[in-house]
Amino acid sequence: MCALPRDAARTAAWTYPVLADARAAHATCRDVTLDVERLAQVADWMQFETFPPIEPDAQDPGDGGPTREAHIDFTLVTGAINFAYTDFDTRVPWSIEVDGRELIDADAMFVRFEQAIAAGIPVLEGAWLADITPAALGEILHGPRPIPMLAERAAVLRSVGRVLVDRYAGRFHVFVDDCPPRLYADGAGMLERLTREFPAYDDSSVLHGRAVRIDKLAQLGMWMLHHRGLVRFDDIDALSAFADYIVPAALRAMGVLRYSPPLAEAVDEGRLLPAGSAWENEIRVQTVYACGLLTDALNARRPDTPLIVPQIDFRLWSAFHDRIGPHHLTQTTAY
Repeated sequence: MCALPRDAARTAAWTYPVLADARAAHATCRDVTLDVERLAQVADWMQFETFPPIEPDAQDPGDGGPTREAHIDFTLVTGAINFAYTDFDTRVPWSIEVDGRELIDADAMFVRFEQAIAAGIPVLEGAWLADITPAALGEILHGPRPIPMLAERAAVLRSVGRVLVDRYAGRFHVFVDDCPPRLYADGAGMLERLTREFPAYDDSSVLHGRAVRIDKLAQLGMWMLHHRGLVRFDDIDALSAFADYIVPAALRAMGVLRYSPPLAEAVDEGRLLPAGSAWENEIRVQTVYACGLLTDALNARRPDTPLIVPQIDFRLWSAFHDRIGPHHLTQTTAY
């Protein structure tokens, strides 16, 4: 166990629910521990790297291209089912082939949705989503192997569609434009409302008797809206890590996170960790906590070019996504 560094104030996310919950729950973790000395060593060499920018990319729909509204709809509809791509029995990621290239995971899912839109299928409209069946979704997300959790994905989209129809004229951009450009605003922020109004985006749990918010998909959706220049959030530095399968595996490979022998054996043998279990929650909570500490450590070493947590998250995810060793698997719609 390590104490929060004195320079932690550099990371604004510590004052917001996800990282604040991780900090409070960190001390209760028994099977996932954090090696603060190793974290410092990682920061010593990682400080010299280049990270993706915080500022959003410029959005230019172009002649006949998708509008800002369509980009928002696409981001949050697909974001709601951006989970569980690895087959739970074979551990083989879901993939498709397009123009001779293999695309896996979310990249494959995004392409299939783009193809459906090009074919005139109203996959971004709430009324269509509210009635989608697994069979209809399977026709869209087709590939050499079935995508995992197809029925659960269809149920998520039906839930999303019903809320959109009932409250937001069937479109996510109406919801977005009804929110202030803030993630947190005393309950009225876009992240707060997304997790409250759309159950599919509510990612919270209980670890050793303590409530924790993790909000992987919701936070990632907000970051994508900001980074794509669709919404410029005044408090984008309130985001924490997007706790999934790859980032904790990256931290473990670096020696920052350490698993107890029973947990390490379960993960390495590919045994499923039950959703909401202490093992699963400890991995995710410690991932959020470690990424917050690593951000602080890097900012202490490079004060002229401060970073926020999503930049560290992307650095870890992108470097380890394609060639990572064993990672934990949980059958869940949260990530």
